[in-house]
Amino acid sequence: MSLSFKGSASSGKVLKAGGALDLDVPSIRKLTAWVGAPLTAPGSGYGPLKITGQVDVDGAKYAFRKARLSVDKISGSGEVAFDGGRSKPLVTAKLSLGMLDLNPYLPPEAKAADKAAAKPAAGGAKPAAVAGWRDDPIDLSGLKAADATLDLSVAGILIRKIKIGQSNLGVTLKNGVLVTDLKKMTLYQGTGKAKLTANGAGSVPRIAIDFDLANFQANPFLTDAADFERLEGTANADLKATTQGRSQRELVGALKGAGKVTFLNGAIRGINIAAMLRNVASAFMDSSAKKALKTDFAELGGTYVIKRGILTNSDLSLKSPLLRLSGKGTVDLPKQTVNYRLEPKIVASTKGQGGSGSASGLSIPVIVSGPWANLSYKPDLAGALGGLAKTPGKALDALKGMIPGKSGSGGSPLDALKGMIPGASGSGAEAPTAPAKTAPSSPIPDVGKTLKGLFGN
Repeated sequence: MSLSFKGSASSGKVLKAGGALDLDVPSIRKLTAWVGAPLTAPGSGYGPLKITGQVDVDGAKYAFRKARLSVDKISGSGEVAFDGGRSKPLVTAKLSLGMLDLNPYLPPEAKAADKAAAKPAAGGAKPAAVAGWRDDPIDLSGLKAADATLDLSVAGILIRKIKIGQSNLGVTLKNGVLVTDLKKMTLYQGTGKAKLTANGAGSVPRIAIDFDLANFQANPFLTDAADFERLEGTANADLKATTQGRSQRELVGALKGAGKVTFLNGAIRGINIAAMLRNVASAFMDSSAKKALKTDFAELGGTYVIKRGILTNSDLSLKSPLLRLSGKGTVDLPKQTVNYRLEPKIVASTKGQGGSGSASGLSIPVIVSGPWANLSYKPDLAGALGGLAKTPGKALDALKGMIPGKSGSGGSPLDALKGMIPGASGSGAEAPTAPAKTAPSSPIPDVGKTLKGLFGN
């Protein structure tokens, strides 16, 4: 390392100095190892360090004014003060930084081979193990080494692939508890605020988060955050959650909290629910064609709770022209799996946003299940048949309302369909009389024949 100082200094009972300082350390890691206190922090960071500015020293108190500093590729300016004369050192700072790339200070991501192990093998076999969450020990006890107060503004933040725009945050560290208050944040064309608390005072790390995001673009954010490309739209979300654990896997398994999310003017990629309702076979194509499939919507949202890492939602609602969708189910975060039941309905309404979610129509439930990396979508035909068997007249009335000119009079094709279902004779066509001396048939086979005609076998 090299150090230059131009100013004045005096030594007596305490060291006092003032002047211009220029410090250049080629490697923080090598320096700490040389002095006998090697860094064990993860990542590849803590390389070059440069500091220039006006320094004031008064015993155990140090201050840098008009300071310019750079650590690795992070650079900025501001003021920093250090008071080492207390029972616990105190650091105060006000800094303005450029892009804050945190990736060099994070542990490596799971290997591609580990991610591939989470996908089902050929033939539908289940994966041997769940990959993704790491078991490396997380130790926050270092937070007890000092107290700190920091006011930081940054041009941007990069965490893994997540890109955060211009932001301002306040950081306080006291007695092992680190509170990061993100007062201003721009995120994927939206805005937000968040507070993250990392508690290292006890033997087990504890974390709490409270955030509120508005009008950000969901698809690029979810793609960068979780490699999830199936959802797009303008999103609003809030979450309050807490957890504790000694590893990433333990933290995910202990997660609890609640939140809500809404998406406006978006689409679900990989499935066309309207096409599925018209023809089941055409909606579930091979994987090479899934990217071209979309279910557009005007409004999608719901609330959720999280207990022991399992997210539960029971009020999902999607509103789209000619289509309504409700849903409920669970997302198992520790196992990275989904078990969800969606119930789409074709309805006689061109209203999307602002339309009624309870409009009557023909419903074909869909089961969404499997690991995150390989979700499957399967129509619940048994549930559809049961619903039609209970209220066949209403289902066909809904179809009639959706087709212009099909009022039910004069022998329309839908009247003929009604005649095929017992109890749904309606106007315009009567149910055919059963042949003499024939045992009454179950309505289920008749409804099945009807569905074959409606949904192309």
